[in-house]
Amino acid sequence: MVFEDRTGAILPGLAEAWAWSIKEAQALSREGWLDTEKQRLWIEVCDSHHCAIMSFPIDRETMQ
Repeated sequence: MVFEDRTGAILPGLAEAWAWSIKEAQALSREGWLDTEKQRLWIEVCDSHHCAIMSFPIDRETMQ
C-alpha cells in the first residue's frame, strides 16, 4: 500500500523532512491505516521533481 502526499510541503532541510514524515506516519497509524506489526514500512522524501532523495524504514519504535 502506498500513501502519496500529492500536495507536499516545502521544508528547509532533511532534518525537517524527517520530522514532518514521522508526524504524518504517526497520524496514519492513529487513523488505522498503518500496521507496524504486519507491514514493512518506509518513508521516501522526494525533491520538487518527485525524485526520491532519502528513504528510510520506520517501525513501531519510530512511530511512538
